[in-house]
Amino acid sequence: MAKRKLIYQIYPTAIGSLRDIADKIPLIAKLQPDYIWLSPIFLSPWVDGGYDVSDYCKIDPRFGNMKDFYHLVDVAKKHNIGILLDLVLNHTSSEHPWFKKSEQHDPWYKDYYVWLDKPLNWDSFFGGPAFDYDPIRGKYYLHLYDRSQPDLNFSNPRVVREFKQVIKFWTDRGVAGFRVDSANVLAEDALKSGILPRVSGFFNYYQTKETVAILEKLLSSPKIFTIAEPIGGEFLSHLRFRELTRKAFDAAFNVGTLDVADTFFSIKDHFYPINYRKWLHTLAKWSQEEKFSLAIESHDTPRAPSRFNAEPKTLAMLQFLLPSNYPCIYQGQEIGTRNAKLSNNIEDYPGVQSRMIYRRLRKEGKTKAQAMKQVKLSSRDNARQPIDWGEYVMQESDDNSVLNFYRRLTELWRQDPVLINGSLKIKKISRKGLFEFERRYKEETYYVHLDLSGRTKSYCKNSRGEIIVTNR
Repeated sequence: MAKRKLIYQIYPTAIGSLRDIADKIPLIAKLQPDYIWLSPIFLSPWVDGGYDVSDYCKIDPRFGNMKDFYHLVDVAKKHNIGILLDLVLNHTSSEHPWFKKSEQHDPWYKDYYVWLDKPLNWDSFFGGPAFDYDPIRGKYYLHLYDRSQPDLNFSNPRVVREFKQVIKFWTDRGVAGFRVDSANVLAEDALKSGILPRVSGFFNYYQTKETVAILEKLLSSPKIFTIAEPIGGEFLSHLRFRELTRKAFDAAFNVGTLDVADTFFSIKDHFYPINYRKWLHTLAKWSQEEKFSLAIESHDTPRAPSRFNAEPKTLAMLQFLLPSNYPCIYQGQEIGTRNAKLSNNIEDYPGVQSRMIYRRLRKEGKTKAQAMKQVKLSSRDNARQPIDWGEYVMQESDDNSVLNFYRRLTELWRQDPVLINGSLKIKKISRKGLFEFERRYKEETYYVHLDLSGRTKSYCKNSRGEIIVTNR
Protein backbone atom coordinates (compact mmCIF):
# COMPACT_ATOMS: atom_id res chain seq x y z
CA MET A 1 0.00 0.00 0.00
CA ALA A 2 1.10 3.56 -0.69
CA LYS A 3 2.38 5.69 2.16
CA ARG A 4 0.37 8.50 3.74
CA LYS A 5 -3.24 7.68 4.34
CA LEU A 6 -5.74 9.61 6.44
CA ILE A 7 -8.06 7.47 8.57
CA TYR A 8 -11.36 8.50 10.12
CA GLN A 9 -12.70 6.37 12.97
CA ILE A 10 -16.39 5.85 13.65
CA TYR A 11 -17.87 4.25 16.75
CA PRO A 12 -21.14 3.24 15.06
CA THR A 13 -23.63 3.57 17.93
CA ALA A 14 -22.64 7.24 18.27
CA ILE A 15 -24.05 7.82 14.78
CA GLY A 16 -26.68 5.10 14.38
CA SER A 17 -27.30 2.45 11.76
CA LEU A 18 -25.18 1.72 8.70
CA ARG A 19 -27.69 3.78 6.70
CA ASP A 20 -27.20 6.71 9.10
CA ILE A 21 -23.44 6.44 8.68
CA ALA A 22 -23.79 6.36 4.90
CA ASP A 23 -25.87 9.55 5.06
CA LYS A 24 -23.04 11.33 6.92
CA ILE A 25 -20.26 10.32 4.52
CA PRO A 26 -20.64 13.41 2.27
CA LEU A 27 -19.87 15.58 5.32
CA ILE A 28 -17.00 13.40 6.53
CA ALA A 29 -15.58 13.25 2.98
CA LYS A 30 -14.73 16.97 3.14
CA LEU A 31 -11.84 15.99 5.44
CA GLN A 32 -10.55 13.83 2.55
CA PRO A 33 -10.01 10.60 4.51
CA ASP A 34 -8.71 7.62 2.57
CA TYR A 35 -10.41 5.17 4.91
CA ILE A 36 -13.26 5.07 7.39
CA TRP A 37 -12.64 2.58 10.17
CA LEU A 38 -15.77 1.23 11.82
CA SER A 39 -15.56 -0.12 15.35
CA PRO A 40 -17.23 -3.57 15.45
CA ILE A 41 -20.55 -4.00 13.64
CA PHE A 42 -20.60 -7.80 14.04
CA LEU A 43 -23.25 -9.72 15.96
CA SER A 44 -22.57 -9.28 19.67
CA PRO A 45 -24.20 -9.48 23.12
CA TRP A 46 -22.70 -6.00 23.56
CA VAL A 47 -21.04 -6.56 26.94
CA ASP A 48 -17.97 -4.63 25.75
CA GLY A 49 -19.38 -2.33 23.10
CA GLY A 50 -19.18 -4.87 20.28
CA TYR A 51 -15.66 -6.07 21.09
CA ASP A 52 -17.27 -9.32 22.24
CA VAL A 53 -18.15 -10.93 18.92
CA SER A 54 -20.59 -13.83 18.69
CA ASP A 55 -20.54 -14.11 14.87
CA TYR A 56 -17.90 -12.48 12.64
CA CYS A 57 -19.91 -12.90 9.45
CA LYS A 58 -23.21 -11.42 10.62
CA ILE A 59 -24.08 -7.77 11.14
CA ASP A 60 -25.65 -6.90 14.47
CA PRO A 61 -29.32 -5.98 13.85
CA ARG A 62 -28.85 -2.67 15.69
CA PHE A 63 -26.82 -1.54 12.64
CA GLY A 64 -28.97 -3.05 9.90
CA ASN A 65 -28.24 -5.86 7.49
CA MET A 66 -25.92 -6.83 4.66
CA LYS A 67 -27.90 -4.79 2.12
CA ASP A 68 -27.25 -1.72 4.29
CA PHE A 69 -23.58 -2.60 4.42
CA TYR A 70 -23.33 -2.83 0.62
CA HIS A 71 -24.99 0.59 0.43
CA LEU A 72 -22.41 2.03 2.85
CA VAL A 73 -19.52 0.61 0.82
CA ASP A 74 -20.99 2.03 -2.39
CA VAL A 75 -21.49 5.51 -0.93
CA ALA A 76 -17.97 5.54 0.50
CA LYS A 77 -16.51 4.41 -2.82
CA LYS A 78 -18.18 7.35 -4.61
CA HIS A 79 -16.15 9.61 -2.33
CA ASN A 80 -12.93 7.59 -2.86
CA ILE A 81 -13.09 6.23 0.69
CA GLY A 82 -12.43 2.59 1.65
CA ILE A 83 -14.16 0.89 4.57
CA LEU A 84 -12.03 -0.74 7.28
CA LEU A 85 -13.63 -3.19 9.70
CA ASP A 86 -12.49 -3.71 13.28
CA LEU A 87 -11.22 -7.29 13.51
CA VAL A 88 -11.20 -8.63 17.08
CA LEU A 89 -8.74 -11.52 16.94
CA ASN A 90 -7.66 -12.05 20.53
CA HIS A 91 -11.01 -13.22 21.89
CA THR A 92 -14.65 -13.87 21.08
CA SER A 93 -17.81 -13.54 23.11
CA SER A 94 -18.57 -16.46 25.41
CA GLU A 95 -21.81 -16.62 23.39
CA HIS A 96 -19.90 -17.49 20.21
CA PRO A 97 -20.76 -21.00 18.92
CA TRP A 98 -17.04 -21.84 18.94
CA PHE A 99 -16.87 -21.31 22.71
CA LYS A 100 -20.13 -23.14 23.35
CA LYS A 101 -18.76 -26.17 21.50
CA SER A 102 -15.34 -25.84 23.12
CA GLU A 103 -16.74 -25.92 26.65
CA GLN A 104 -18.77 -29.01 25.66
CA HIS A 105 -15.43 -30.65 24.73
CA ASP A 106 -16.40 -30.97 21.06
CA PRO A 107 -13.40 -32.75 19.44
CA TRP A 108 -13.08 -30.14 16.69
CA TYR A 109 -13.44 -27.07 18.91
CA LYS A 110 -12.02 -28.19 22.25
CA ASP A 111 -8.68 -26.45 21.61
CA TYR A 112 -10.09 -23.25 20.06
CA TYR A 113 -9.56 -21.46 23.39
CA VAL A 114 -6.93 -21.40 26.15
CA TRP A 115 -7.92 -23.95 28.80
CA LEU A 116 -5.90 -24.94 31.88
CA ASP A 117 -6.46 -27.43 34.69
CA LYS A 118 -5.15 -24.87 37.20
CA PRO A 119 -5.26 -21.07 36.85
CA LEU A 120 -2.21 -18.84 36.75
CA ASN A 121 -2.17 -15.70 38.89
CA TRP A 122 -2.56 -13.28 35.99
CA ASP A 123 -4.77 -10.21 36.22
CA SER A 124 -7.18 -9.22 33.47
CA PHE A 125 -7.19 -5.74 31.95
CA PHE A 126 -10.64 -5.11 33.37
CA GLY A 127 -9.74 -6.11 36.92
CA GLY A 128 -9.79 -9.44 38.76
CA PRO A 129 -8.27 -12.80 37.75
CA ALA A 130 -7.60 -13.49 34.08
CA PHE A 131 -8.70 -17.12 34.48
CA ASP A 132 -12.26 -18.21 35.16
CA TYR A 133 -13.56 -21.68 36.00
CA ASP A 134 -16.04 -23.13 33.54
CA PRO A 135 -18.22 -25.77 35.28
CA ILE A 136 -19.32 -27.32 31.98
CA ARG A 137 -15.77 -28.00 30.77
CA GLY A 138 -14.37 -28.44 34.27
CA LYS A 139 -11.33 -26.28 33.42
CA TYR A 140 -10.17 -22.68 33.61
CA TYR A 141 -10.21 -20.47 30.54
CA LEU A 142 -8.09 -17.36 29.91
CA HIS A 143 -9.73 -13.96 29.40
CA LEU A 144 -7.41 -10.99 29.23
CA TYR A 145 -10.47 -8.78 29.11
CA ASP A 146 -13.93 -9.41 30.58
CA ARG A 147 -14.91 -12.91 31.70
CA SER A 148 -17.40 -12.91 28.80
CA GLN A 149 -14.46 -12.58 26.36
CA PRO A 150 -12.51 -15.87 26.31
CA ASP A 151 -9.09 -15.77 24.63
CA LEU A 152 -8.68 -17.77 21.44
CA ASN A 153 -5.87 -20.28 21.05
CA PHE A 154 -3.87 -19.23 17.99
CA SER A 155 -1.49 -22.13 18.46
CA ASN A 156 -4.31 -24.12 16.88
CA PRO A 157 -4.02 -23.82 13.06
CA ARG A 158 -7.79 -24.28 12.77
CA VAL A 159 -8.30 -20.92 14.50
CA VAL A 160 -5.96 -19.26 12.01
CA ARG A 161 -7.88 -20.83 9.13
CA GLU A 162 -11.17 -19.60 10.59
CA PHE A 163 -9.96 -16.02 10.43
CA LYS A 164 -8.58 -16.42 6.93
CA GLN A 165 -12.14 -17.30 5.94
CA VAL A 166 -13.53 -14.32 7.88
CA ILE A 167 -11.10 -11.96 6.11
CA LYS A 168 -12.03 -13.40 2.70
CA PHE A 169 -15.74 -13.14 3.52
CA TRP A 170 -15.49 -9.39 4.07
CA THR A 171 -13.00 -8.54 1.32
CA ASP A 172 -15.31 -10.34 -1.11
CA ARG A 173 -17.99 -7.88 0.04
CA GLY A 174 -15.97 -4.78 -0.69
CA VAL A 175 -14.04 -4.17 2.52
CA ALA A 176 -10.75 -2.34 1.89
CA GLY A 177 -8.97 -3.64 4.99
CA PHE A 178 -8.99 -4.10 8.73
CA ARG A 179 -8.01 -2.51 12.01
CA VAL A 180 -6.86 -5.31 14.32
CA ASP A 181 -7.80 -5.01 17.97
CA SER A 182 -5.20 -5.92 20.63
CA ALA A 183 -2.90 -7.06 17.85
CA ASN A 184 0.15 -8.04 19.90
CA VAL A 185 -1.32 -10.41 22.50
CA LEU A 186 -2.42 -13.39 20.42
CA ALA A 187 0.06 -16.09 21.45
CA GLU A 188 0.28 -17.37 25.02
CA ASP A 189 3.88 -18.61 24.96
CA ALA A 190 4.30 -17.69 28.63
CA LEU A 191 1.80 -20.36 29.64
CA LYS A 192 4.65 -22.83 29.26
CA SER A 193 6.62 -21.19 32.07
CA GLY A 194 3.94 -21.45 34.74
CA ILE A 195 3.14 -18.94 37.48
CA LEU A 196 4.28 -15.40 36.75
CA PRO A 197 4.17 -12.17 38.78
CA ARG A 198 0.73 -10.64 39.26
CA VAL A 199 0.77 -7.81 36.77
CA SER A 200 -1.66 -6.93 33.99
CA GLY A 201 -1.83 -9.78 31.53
CA PHE A 202 -0.09 -8.33 28.48
CA PHE A 203 3.22 -8.02 30.31
CA ASN A 204 3.26 -11.80 30.55
CA TYR A 205 3.24 -12.58 26.87
CA TYR A 206 2.58 -9.63 24.62
CA GLN A 207 4.13 -9.64 21.16
CA THR A 208 6.01 -12.87 21.00
CA LYS A 209 7.59 -14.17 17.79
CA GLU A 210 4.65 -16.55 17.49
CA THR A 211 2.19 -13.64 17.53
CA VAL A 212 4.07 -11.84 14.76
CA ALA A 213 4.20 -15.02 12.67
CA ILE A 214 0.43 -15.56 13.05
CA LEU A 215 -0.36 -12.01 11.99
CA GLU A 216 1.93 -12.23 8.98
CA LYS A 217 0.12 -15.38 7.84
CA LEU A 218 -3.24 -13.64 8.13
CA LEU A 219 -2.64 -10.08 7.02
CA SER A 220 0.37 -9.67 4.74
CA SER A 221 -1.71 -9.36 1.55
CA PRO A 222 -0.78 -6.26 -0.49
CA LYS A 223 -4.41 -5.98 -1.62
CA ILE A 224 -5.79 -4.78 1.71
CA PHE A 225 -4.91 -1.95 4.09
CA THR A 226 -4.23 -3.04 7.66
CA ILE A 227 -3.73 -1.03 10.82
CA ALA A 228 -2.83 -2.55 14.17
CA GLU A 229 -3.71 -1.60 17.70
CA PRO A 230 -0.73 -2.78 19.74
CA ILE A 231 -1.35 -2.67 23.46
CA GLY A 232 1.34 -2.02 25.98
CA GLY A 233 1.12 1.74 25.83
CA GLU A 234 4.36 3.66 26.06
CA PHE A 235 6.10 0.45 27.14
CA LEU A 236 6.01 -0.93 23.61
CA SER A 237 9.54 -0.56 22.26
CA HIS A 238 10.23 0.88 18.82
CA LEU A 239 11.92 -2.39 17.89
CA ARG A 240 8.81 -4.40 18.72
CA PHE A 241 6.67 -1.86 16.88
CA ARG A 242 8.76 -2.36 13.75
CA GLU A 243 8.64 -6.15 14.11
CA LEU A 244 4.86 -6.02 14.40
CA THR A 245 4.39 -3.81 11.35
CA ARG A 246 7.14 -5.29 9.16
CA LYS A 247 4.85 -7.48 7.03
CA ALA A 248 1.45 -7.76 8.63
CA PHE A 249 0.50 -4.09 8.91
CA ASP A 250 0.65 -0.93 6.85
CA ALA A 251 0.32 1.16 10.00
CA ALA A 252 -0.26 0.98 13.73
CA PHE A 253 -1.53 3.49 16.21
CA ASN A 254 -0.43 3.27 19.78
CA VAL A 255 -2.73 5.54 21.80
CA GLY A 256 -0.71 4.49 24.83
CA THR A 257 1.59 7.34 23.80
CA LEU A 258 -1.15 9.62 25.18
CA ASP A 259 -1.17 7.86 28.52
CA VAL A 260 2.31 9.04 29.49
CA ALA A 261 0.72 12.46 29.97
CA ASP A 262 -1.53 11.60 32.88
CA THR A 263 -1.69 7.92 33.82
CA PHE A 264 0.53 5.14 35.17
CA PHE A 265 0.80 1.80 33.33
CA SER A 266 -2.18 2.92 31.20
CA ILE A 267 -4.50 2.27 34.16
CA LYS A 268 -7.33 4.79 34.12
CA ASP A 269 -8.46 4.64 37.76
CA HIS A 270 -6.13 7.53 38.57
CA PHE A 271 -5.29 10.61 36.53
CA TYR A 272 -2.25 12.70 37.46
CA PRO A 273 -1.40 16.31 36.58
CA ILE A 274 -0.49 16.57 32.89
CA ASN A 275 3.20 15.91 32.32
CA TYR A 276 3.60 17.88 29.10
CA ARG A 277 7.35 17.32 28.84
CA LYS A 278 7.10 13.55 28.98
CA TRP A 279 4.03 13.40 26.75
CA LEU A 280 5.23 15.73 23.99
CA HIS A 281 8.72 14.18 23.90
CA THR A 282 7.10 10.75 23.59
CA LEU A 283 4.67 11.86 20.90
CA ALA A 284 7.40 13.60 18.89
CA LYS A 285 9.64 10.55 19.05
CA TRP A 286 6.91 8.15 17.98
CA SER A 287 5.67 10.47 15.22
CA GLN A 288 8.90 9.83 13.32
CA GLU A 289 8.20 6.11 13.05
CA GLU A 290 7.34 5.45 9.40
CA LYS A 291 4.21 3.41 10.15
CA PHE A 292 3.01 5.25 13.23
CA SER A 293 -0.58 6.50 13.12
CA LEU A 294 -0.75 9.63 15.23
CA ALA A 295 -4.07 9.85 17.07
CA ILE A 296 -5.05 12.14 19.91
CA GLU A 297 -8.44 10.51 20.51
CA SER A 298 -10.14 7.16 20.04
CA HIS A 299 -13.17 5.21 21.24
CA ASP A 300 -11.06 4.18 24.26
CA THR A 301 -10.02 7.65 25.46
CA PRO A 302 -11.68 10.72 26.94
CA ARG A 303 -12.06 13.68 24.60
CA ALA A 304 -8.69 15.39 24.08
CA PRO A 305 -9.74 19.04 24.72
CA SER A 306 -11.10 17.99 28.13
CA ARG A 307 -8.34 15.53 28.94
CA PHE A 308 -5.44 17.86 28.10
CA ASN A 309 -7.28 21.10 28.90
CA ALA A 310 -6.25 22.36 25.47
CA GLU A 311 -7.88 24.31 22.68
CA PRO A 312 -9.06 22.04 19.82
CA LYS A 313 -7.25 23.93 17.05
CA THR A 314 -3.91 23.66 18.88
CA LEU A 315 -4.45 19.92 19.32
CA ALA A 316 -5.21 19.67 15.60
CA MET A 317 -1.93 21.44 14.82
CA LEU A 318 -0.10 19.04 17.14
CA GLN A 319 -1.52 16.10 15.24
CA PHE A 320 -0.99 17.35 11.68
CA LEU A 321 2.23 19.37 11.92
CA LEU A 322 4.27 16.60 13.54
CA PRO A 323 5.41 13.87 11.12
CA SER A 324 2.74 11.23 10.65
CA ASN A 325 2.05 9.15 7.59
CA TYR A 326 -1.20 7.69 8.93
CA PRO A 327 -3.03 10.19 11.16
CA CYS A 328 -6.37 9.07 12.55
CA ILE A 329 -9.25 11.45 13.33
CA TYR A 330 -11.90 10.22 15.74
CA GLN A 331 -15.52 11.14 15.04
CA GLY A 332 -16.47 14.52 16.51
CA GLN A 333 -12.84 15.47 17.09
CA GLU A 334 -13.05 17.75 14.07
CA ILE A 335 -15.73 19.91 15.73
CA GLY A 336 -13.86 20.12 19.04
CA THR A 337 -16.13 17.77 20.99
CA ARG A 338 -15.46 17.75 24.73
CA ASN A 339 -16.28 15.21 27.41
CA ALA A 340 -19.98 14.58 27.88
CA LYS A 341 -21.98 15.35 31.00
CA LEU A 342 -22.09 11.76 32.23
CA SER A 343 -24.36 10.29 34.88
CA ASN A 344 -23.50 10.19 38.59
CA ASN A 345 -24.83 6.63 38.73
CA ILE A 346 -22.39 3.87 37.73
CA GLU A 347 -25.32 1.67 36.66
CA ASP A 348 -25.92 4.05 33.75
CA TYR A 349 -22.49 3.34 32.23
CA PRO A 350 -22.50 0.72 29.45
CA GLY A 351 -18.69 0.48 29.34
CA VAL A 352 -17.21 -2.43 31.30
CA GLN A 353 -14.03 -0.39 31.83
CA SER A 354 -15.97 2.36 33.63
CA ARG A 355 -17.39 -0.13 36.10
CA MET A 356 -13.92 -1.60 36.62
CA ILE A 357 -12.53 1.85 37.51
CA TYR A 358 -15.41 2.41 39.92
CA ARG A 359 -14.90 -0.93 41.68
CA ARG A 360 -11.18 -0.34 42.12
CA LEU A 361 -11.65 3.11 43.59
CA ARG A 362 -14.40 1.99 45.97
CA LYS A 363 -12.18 -0.88 47.09
CA GLU A 364 -9.48 1.70 47.88
CA GLY A 365 -11.90 3.43 50.21
CA LYS A 366 -13.06 6.25 47.97
CA THR A 367 -16.60 7.50 48.47
CA LYS A 368 -19.18 7.05 45.74
CA ALA A 369 -18.85 10.73 44.83
CA GLN A 370 -15.05 10.54 44.67
CA ALA A 371 -15.14 7.38 42.56
CA MET A 372 -17.72 8.81 40.18
CA LYS A 373 -15.70 12.01 39.73
CA GLN A 374 -12.77 9.93 38.44
CA VAL A 375 -15.01 7.75 36.27
CA LYS A 376 -16.52 10.83 34.63
CA LEU A 377 -13.04 12.20 33.89
CA SER A 378 -11.46 9.05 32.52
CA SER A 379 -14.33 6.98 31.14
CA ARG A 380 -14.16 6.00 27.50
CA ASP A 381 -17.94 6.41 27.53
CA ASN A 382 -17.10 10.10 27.00
CA ALA A 383 -16.04 9.24 23.46
CA ARG A 384 -19.03 7.02 22.71
CA GLN A 385 -21.82 9.58 22.97
CA PRO A 386 -23.97 10.64 19.98
CA ILE A 387 -22.36 13.21 17.68
CA ASP A 388 -23.94 16.68 17.70
CA TRP A 389 -24.73 16.99 13.99
CA GLY A 390 -26.48 20.30 14.60
CA GLU A 391 -23.16 21.71 15.78
CA TYR A 392 -21.48 20.10 12.78
CA VAL A 393 -23.79 21.89 10.34
CA MET A 394 -23.42 25.21 12.19
CA GLN A 395 -19.64 25.01 11.96
CA GLU A 396 -19.78 24.34 8.22
CA SER A 397 -20.92 27.90 7.58
CA ASP A 398 -18.33 29.49 9.89
CA ASP A 399 -14.97 29.93 8.18
CA ASN A 400 -13.24 30.26 11.57
CA SER A 401 -14.77 27.10 13.04
CA VAL A 402 -12.82 24.12 14.34
CA LEU A 403 -14.33 22.02 11.54
CA ASN A 404 -13.08 24.25 8.75
CA PHE A 405 -9.71 24.56 10.50
CA TYR A 406 -9.41 20.75 10.41
CA ARG A 407 -10.32 20.72 6.72
CA ARG A 408 -7.60 23.24 5.92
CA LEU A 409 -5.08 21.31 8.00
CA THR A 410 -5.81 17.96 6.34
CA GLU A 411 -5.40 19.65 2.93
CA LEU A 412 -2.08 21.09 4.08
CA TRP A 413 -0.96 17.71 5.43
CA ARG A 414 -1.81 16.10 2.12
CA GLN A 415 -0.13 18.63 -0.20
CA ASP A 416 2.63 20.56 1.58
CA PRO A 417 6.14 19.20 0.71
CA VAL A 418 7.62 20.26 4.06
CA LEU A 419 4.93 18.43 6.02
CA ILE A 420 5.17 15.42 3.73
CA ASN A 421 8.96 15.07 3.72
CA GLY A 422 10.37 17.38 6.37
CA SER A 423 12.64 16.26 9.20
CA LEU A 424 11.75 17.09 12.80
CA LYS A 425 13.85 19.03 15.26
CA ILE A 426 12.55 19.79 18.74
CA LYS A 427 13.45 23.26 19.97
CA LYS A 428 11.59 23.58 23.26
CA ILE A 429 9.12 21.72 25.47
CA SER A 430 8.04 23.38 28.72
CA ARG A 431 6.25 21.83 31.66
CA LYS A 432 3.38 24.27 31.05
CA GLY A 433 2.65 22.93 27.57
CA LEU A 434 4.73 25.12 25.29
CA PHE A 435 6.03 23.06 22.36
CA GLU A 436 8.32 24.47 19.68
CA PHE A 437 9.80 22.48 16.80
CA GLU A 438 11.03 22.78 13.22
CA ARG A 439 10.10 20.86 10.09
CA ARG A 440 12.85 21.14 7.49
CA TYR A 441 12.87 20.03 3.84
CA LYS A 442 15.47 21.09 1.26
CA GLU A 443 15.86 24.89 1.56
CA GLU A 444 12.62 25.46 3.49
CA THR A 445 12.11 25.39 7.25
CA TYR A 446 8.79 25.67 9.09
CA TYR A 447 8.86 27.00 12.64
CA VAL A 448 6.05 25.68 14.82
CA HIS A 449 5.00 27.24 18.11
CA LEU A 450 2.24 25.38 19.96
CA ASP A 451 0.89 26.53 23.32
CA LEU A 452 -1.42 23.92 24.81
CA SER A 453 -2.10 26.22 27.76
CA GLY A 454 -3.67 28.78 25.44
CA ARG A 455 -1.65 31.66 26.89
CA THR A 456 -0.12 32.53 23.53
CA LYS A 457 -1.09 32.12 19.91
CA SER A 458 -0.12 28.83 18.24
CA TYR A 459 1.27 29.12 14.73
CA CYS A 460 3.40 27.63 11.97
CA LYS A 461 5.44 30.03 9.87
CA ASN A 462 7.95 29.55 7.05
CA SER A 463 11.56 30.74 6.86
CA ARG A 464 10.40 34.09 5.47
CA GLY A 465 8.25 34.72 8.51
CA GLU A 466 4.97 34.12 6.67
CA ILE A 467 2.21 32.44 8.68
CA ILE A 468 1.24 29.07 7.19
CA VAL A 469 -1.45 28.31 9.78
CA THR A 470 -2.48 29.71 13.15
CA ASN A 471 -5.19 28.96 15.70
CA ARG A 472 -6.20 32.63 16.03
